[in-house]
Amino acid sequence: MQVRSIVSKITNKPWFAPTLAFFCALTLFSLNLDRPPHPDELHHALAAQDLFETGKPTIGGGEYWRGIVYTWLVALSYELFGEGLPSARIPAVLIAAMIAPLLLFWVRREASLLAAWITTALFISSPFTIEIAQFSRFYSLQILLFALGAICAFYSMSNAVASWWRVALGVLAATLLGLSVSQQDTSILGIAGVMIWIAGALAIQVYFRPVTHQATRIWRIVVPLFAVVLLALAIAQVDDLRFLLHRYRYAPPFAAASASDSWFYHVRFLLYYPTLWPLVGIATVLAVRRSARLGWFAITVFSISFLLASFAAQKATRYLSFAQPFLAMIWGIGLAVVVPLFWRHLSAVRGELAQTLALPQRLGSLVAKSLVFLAVATLFLTNPFWLRSAAMIGNVALPLETPTTNWRVAHEALRPWISGAEIVITTEELGALYFLGRADVNFNPSKFSEIVELAPEKAYEFATDSRTAIPTISRAESLQKLVECFDSGLVVGPHANWGDPIRFDRDAQAVIVKYAKPIVVPERSHLFAWGWKHASRKWKPTYCSDLARFSALWRRNLDSQP
Repeated sequence: MQVRSIVSKITNKPWFAPTLAFFCALTLFSLNLDRPPHPDELHHALAAQDLFETGKPTIGGGEYWRGIVYTWLVALSYELFGEGLPSARIPAVLIAAMIAPLLLFWVRREASLLAAWITTALFISSPFTIEIAQFSRFYSLQILLFALGAICAFYSMSNAVASWWRVALGVLAATLLGLSVSQQDTSILGIAGVMIWIAGALAIQVYFRPVTHQATRIWRIVVPLFAVVLLALAIAQVDDLRFLLHRYRYAPPFAAASASDSWFYHVRFLLYYPTLWPLVGIATVLAVRRSARLGWFAITVFSISFLLASFAAQKATRYLSFAQPFLAMIWGIGLAVVVPLFWRHLSAVRGELAQTLALPQRLGSLVAKSLVFLAVATLFLTNPFWLRSAAMIGNVALPLETPTTNWRVAHEALRPWISGAEIVITTEELGALYFLGRADVNFNPSKFSEIVELAPEKAYEFATDSRTAIPTISRAESLQKLVECFDSGLVVGPHANWGDPIRFDRDAQAVIVKYAKPIVVPERSHLFAWGWKHASRKWKPTYCSDLARFSALWRRNLDSQP
């Protein structure tokens, strides 16, 4: 009895539920952190290696300054836990886990404890969240900053808050949302939703629910004036707006296939949540009925973000992850209204079902309970968000998905070539640098296009990527020159790139097949590897002398090998 009393006292503490949510999220997000990485993760994993010693986020001979705050967090994790992929992912895990108690506290305050737990559970288990939580990149920090900024903006419009607190919260909201944009500019889409909600809240307060005649008179002047000032600032920044519009409609070659696919996010939500996604409209009505302000805020931020992201050129599930908490709120608050009613109805149905079965009373009751349980379980299991989340944690490729490249298992097979070849050419330079320790030239038309987009003056073959200082080529002719000018070499990259028109097309394949031979690597590496060794020769094509300026870089890479 005393133990039960102690447990009851602890669980009733206001800090217990958020703490439990944090550790539940932390436990889930910490599973299998050593799985093979997405190439983008290696930007921070590599840049953080010497950050404390040099103060610069160096990768090879280049510097990677994007997301420098997250790179410092990875460097700190290296100092505490040692270098490695799990350490590089720990900051993302911790930051993503912090969002769970934040959501629970917010929704519990504005709606109910049941709504808060459903919201938190949906957020934690979402494949959108799992992807970011185990992704060593700045997205988790973006989501946390955006959520904090959104909360501040939400309460800055509350009449229950003192005026000076509202001003302070408004300033803090602008700061946090700005920091979120500094991590990833897709936050601008969410900020548009926040601003639309603020405009609506102001319009209601000023024109429909004036507190005093004096306040109404002031705000009716201030609000239109504020709108005019914003419009003037926008006109003054036409060039910046043009740049943003260009960024909004630009997609590098690897993402061009989905550039005009405005159904991209809709299809994924429908695939992961075939029950909940079609009911999002009904859930919104229920959420607004239960908690009007939070319901309207969540649907405004999510719907504007969703629509703007759907018509943007470059798409990926992680680009909309900052809006996932708001969708979880809509579903969580709406389901909190329905679940108790649904459960009571199911209990009545179970009793009626037991009576209709021509079975003994106890057996009939057991069968009825089993049928109801299976019905509810089917409803859950046919929403495969859990399957997608589990597959990502377990590094299992679902049908039609490209398996993750496992560079680590190919290291032994490629070691002689890495140490002995005159040149190493790859289609994914970050993986080669991190796991093999060497990448001399990057053959990647898509990456070449990105380099030119960032620096138009580099629109020439063998232009160096400022982030890695590795020369990048995009044409089979350039690849053939390298093969002809160097007596030995290795070409290696993800197997999915072999024959890909925007990564390693058929012309490039033909060059390699003509001069090189395949190297046997473990099948589970999902890599292709080809090597060549020319017989001793005195004569080389004249254009080989034009490539001499790169030989110093290649020789330095070769000499740096253990």
